[in-house]
Amino acid sequence: MIKISNQISSDDPFQIPEWLLTNGLGGYSYLTTNCSHNKTYHTLFTGALKPPVERYSVLYDMRGHLQIDHDRYSLTDALDYVLIGDVITYVYKINDIIIYQTISLVHDKNTLVINYHIVNPSEHHIDFYLEPILALRAPDAANEKVPEYGLFPYQSNVSIVPLNHKDVLVHMKTNKGIFTKDVKDYVPDAYRFHELMGGGIHDHLSIPGYFEAIITNKSYDLSFTCTLEDETNDPIQEIGQEIIRKHHLTFSQDERFNRLVKAADSFIVKRGKHKSTIAGYPWFNDWGRDSLISLEGLTLVTKRFDDAKDILTTFLQTIHNGLCVNAFIDQDHALYNTADASLWLVHSMYMYYLYTHDLAFIKEHFNTLRDIIFTYIKGCDHDIYLDDNFLLHVGSGEDQVTWMDVRIDGKAVTPRHGDPVEMNALWYNALCIMDQFAKKLHEESFFDMLANKCKESFLKYFDTHKGYFLDVAYDDETLRPNQLYALSLPFALLDEKQGKEMLEIITKKLYVGKGLRTLPQDDPHYHGTYLGEMKVRDEAYHQGTAWAYLIGPFLRADYKIYHNKVRTLALLEPLLSTMDEQCINGINEIFDGDSPHTGKGCVTQAWSIAEVLCIYHMIQNDHQ
Repeated sequence: MIKISNQISSDDPFQIPEWLLTNGLGGYSYLTTNCSHNKTYHTLFTGALKPPVERYSVLYDMRGHLQIDHDRYSLTDALDYVLIGDVITYVYKINDIIIYQTISLVHDKNTLVINYHIVNPSEHHIDFYLEPILALRAPDAANEKVPEYGLFPYQSNVSIVPLNHKDVLVHMKTNKGIFTKDVKDYVPDAYRFHELMGGGIHDHLSIPGYFEAIITNKSYDLSFTCTLEDETNDPIQEIGQEIIRKHHLTFSQDERFNRLVKAADSFIVKRGKHKSTIAGYPWFNDWGRDSLISLEGLTLVTKRFDDAKDILTTFLQTIHNGLCVNAFIDQDHALYNTADASLWLVHSMYMYYLYTHDLAFIKEHFNTLRDIIFTYIKGCDHDIYLDDNFLLHVGSGEDQVTWMDVRIDGKAVTPRHGDPVEMNALWYNALCIMDQFAKKLHEESFFDMLANKCKESFLKYFDTHKGYFLDVAYDDETLRPNQLYALSLPFALLDEKQGKEMLEIITKKLYVGKGLRTLPQDDPHYHGTYLGEMKVRDEAYHQGTAWAYLIGPFLRADYKIYHNKVRTLALLEPLLSTMDEQCINGINEIFDGDSPHTGKGCVTQAWSIAEVLCIYHMIQNDHQ
């Protein structure tokens, strides 16, 4: 539980702590601790209409007012502190009256519940008013005009049909009091975050009316529900069940580890009959590469083996022409524009086997994995094929099929066409894994021969003779962190002696504590700050910006060489400590390459949390 007092007056959105709750469907509740709204994404309740996609922001916020005797007070002005844990509790103080506002989402339901526990020791006569502010829009947009809706009040209930989404039915209710229709426009201040990111956004919202309850008791509970579901349970019961559910996720005596385990839970979501992984909040859908890189940390380290199997099944069932899904656009459509996701799928199957020894699952899908290898050898979309030197070639034209995948006005920012270093590290790793699987299943294998040829060519064509390795074979000497995978994967292309000098250079030039830069500061293409309009940010995204998830391959490589728990934990600590900074209990997607390395991008990212979990688990459980 983190306690944050209401003492933050900065208008810099990167300095105001935030919190995030999720519902296992892709929906969320996401606000600042000081009740400001700096982003269109800051909403009390955003649901997922077609889980885990098609998010729809329903409730912007809930304004509370109290009439105590003859004086009127706003809850926002009375905020004392916020408790951030399994649920969120805002604590307000007005004279001797204390109000505890506890917020939770219901797992696997598009439902928000809030309980107001009012402590009124002097038994003042209190008129308590709650005004819901409706957004009724996409999370990444703003309303150009006040949203229109049908409004159907009845006693303590009100139902709303948005005219821009008539298939949605919003139910709001309290356990006591009545609802009074009193429609008003609400125009919030411009969103400061979007002003810094290239342009201010003005929103237009609506207040449909207010709930009113009269309080005279010393202790009183007023509960509120906002839902897209047909039926709901008691809000206090739902809050308790969510606390219990999250408690049951944990199994360690280490509270920091348990905190990471709970953070991992945010990303695991339903997709049809199976599961998937949201890449990051508040704006990403589920992505293949991100899901598969994250799989070990989110599901295997956390002992969620059934979820791991479900996620793997989602991506195994959607393989197309040897390619794994890069991103799900919506419920029915996906992009297949990445070369590495299929190789991460092979890797994830291997990690799943190491944790579970579930050979039957490997056997069931062995042919699918083998087809991926065959397809890559023969060649497939995006100019993916095995070249004459047994290295894997990917990309042509304006393709962006590695993880460095930005295009500006249709032009690739970091093309990396040819034989990229991490692609060949993954290719070698996949070949070795397939050889292991084939032998365990008594299948014919030629994978070891291909792996040996790949390794021979890698050492010949990637060595710069400068202490590090090329980013793309034959001629690209750009110093990037991608080469770490040649040492960090289970089946490494480099031994410790070959990797040590490389690691020293990367530590000196790319490691920044909170992650690894994508370019060194002395590179002419280096961008040290991720800020401004989209085009400017896209130039920086893979050209100097530091990525949190790269701490995974970096510290796996470092541990292979030094095998020093104290050293590894010290290198991990700066990133781990960011869980107390921006989005509490989250780890950012990226950080500025320049000091002070401010967190940017998604406020909490699946592979950032996952890779920290993996490293923390690795050093906790290595008894050598």
